[in-house]
Amino acid sequence: MEAHRSYERFEQGHQLASGEGPVGPHYGRNAALVVAIMAAFLAIATFLSNEAVKHVITGETHRAGASARLETNRIRIDVAAGNATMLRVFGEGGPREHRAAAAAERHEAHVVENLEPADARLSEEIHDYSHDTDHANTQHIDYELAEVGLQVGIVLASVSIVARRRWLLGAAGAAASAGVALLLIGLLVV
Repeated sequence: MEAHRSYERFEQGHQLASGEGPVGPHYGRNAALVVAIMAAFLAIATFLSNEAVKHVITGETHRAGASARLETNRIRIDVAAGNATMLRVFGEGGPREHRAAAAAERHEAHVVENLEPADARLSEEIHDYSHDTDHANTQHIDYELAEVGLQVGIVLASVSIVARRRWLLGAAGAAASAGVALLLIGLLVV
């Protein structure tokens, strides 16, 4: 009988030393619950990642449209300035000089009153779209990394159920915690 107890103590010591200690009757259920929670966070991270990609694409499209409108406006400014110069040159010294000067002033006023403010507004719009797009792209990277952490956590937790190794469940928790932290960073950092 004493040999049997010694052998049991040896086995328990070996299990504790190797991290194979008793995991309890509800270990599988508890680990499965942890996997389910990680999967819920993974779904949230995936959804937010997809939304961030949509925002990046939409922002880039808007920025490209605003850039095209800005280029068009700058061409209009150049054409109006060139027209004003040509009117002044062609009307110089002749009987139509007064009318040409008045037309040139109208072109220059149009540039100052309409085209230059539009130019400034479009430049600001492009800057805003670029800032929003950069932010959404950063969020997307954070969410993608969160997905990786959560996926690794799910795999490790699932393996811990089969292998009945507590340390694997701890590693799964660490990976998932990093994923949740990245998810929160993506949500909170503006």
